[in-house]
Formats: sequence, structure tokens, C-alpha cells
Amino acid sequence: MKKIFILDDHELFGEGLKSILEKEDDMCVYKVVTNPDLMNDYILEFHPDIIICDIKIKEVNGLDVIKKYKTIYPNIKFIVLSGYNIDNYKTRAFQNGASAYVLKEDSPAHLVNIVREVYARNIKVASSQSFIISDLTPKEIEILSLMSQDLTNTQISEIAYMSKRTIEYHVSSIIKKLNVNSRLGAVIKGIRLGLIEETELYHNEKHK
Repeated sequence: MKKIFILDDHELFGEGLKSILEKEDDMCVYKVVTNPDLMNDYILEFHPDIIICDIKIKEVNGLDVIKKYKTIYPNIKFIVLSGYNIDNYKTRAFQNGASAYVLKEDSPAHLVNIVREVYARNIKVASSQSFIISDLTPKEIEILSLMSQDLTNTQISEIAYMSKRTIEYHVSSIIKKLNVNSRLGAVIKGIRLGLIEETELYHNEKHK
């Protein structure tokens, strides 16, 4: 039996979702949580396998909630259920530890299938088939951030304490993985995917 929490500040929606999931013989929704401040107490009491979470709960960012509790309870799997079909949100959800990103416009059957897939296997699933999860390493993301500041490979090598040849290798790998043709293309796509902040580019332009 899959033990599920629903974290959503709209109680009516949460209870409706609970009714849908509990029609399945292998699913039980132990709690519909509307206040994220109470999450830890409920987790300690019920030990859920899966938490279905909205992007925004009251004034709290649901993605930050995922990051916080995934760090404390790494075995709990999080599914984001959102009305926003935005690559930036999906990227950040997966970076923060979510196992799936499901749109509220998707069918109940789709959500049920995702719950089963996430429970059974260590996978990451996004509703949009056009969405590609970046496979940049943390070091490559760090270098991409430095690239967005219009630094040369020599300057990046000094900041990152790596040889210029190694930086050149990483830059080439970043461009290839992001399927672009240039450093600027990599930076623009990195911003669109939420890998780096747009403010980094603006900060650089402002100080030219």
C-alpha cells in the first residue's frame, strides 16, 4: 500500500484528489496538508512514501519545501502537481529532488500511473514530452554561470582553480549537452532551463 500525502493550500482540491487516488486498491492518502509548517509533524507520525505537492502553498514556495524535506527524508518521493507548464519550474523541481512533474490538466489516470511509476522505480518524469532534463554536472553549471558573466576561459580557470584546457573541455561539453552552437547560446538556454539566474547576465551587461 502506497502511503501518500497531498500538500495543497486549497483543501477542496486536495480532498477531491484524495478521492480520486483512494479509488485505487494500492493507494491510501493519509493526510491532506494545507499548512506546510505542519509537514514535519505529520511525516514523523505517518511516514509517507510519496508527497504530492503544489508549486505554491499559501505564501510558501513548494519547490523550497521539496528541497528542505528531501534533504531530511531522502527516501520520500515528491511529485509536483502544477498548473504551470514551464521548463524553468520543471528544472528547479528536479534539481530540488522531485521525482515527477505532473500538470493539473493531465488526466487522473495519468497521475495514478505516475504515482505507481515513481513508487516502483527511481525515475524522473515530466508531463511535457518536449521537456528535456539537463544532464549538466554541478561543475558544468558552475562554469556556465561564470560564462554568463562574459569571462574568458583564462579568467574562469583562475576563479575555478582549474587549468585552461580543462575549462575548454567543460565549455565544449556544455555546448554539446545543451545542443547549441555557441557560448552565448549555452547561456541563453541555461537561463531558459533555470540552470542559471537571468540576473547574472543582466548584472554583467549593467557593468559593461
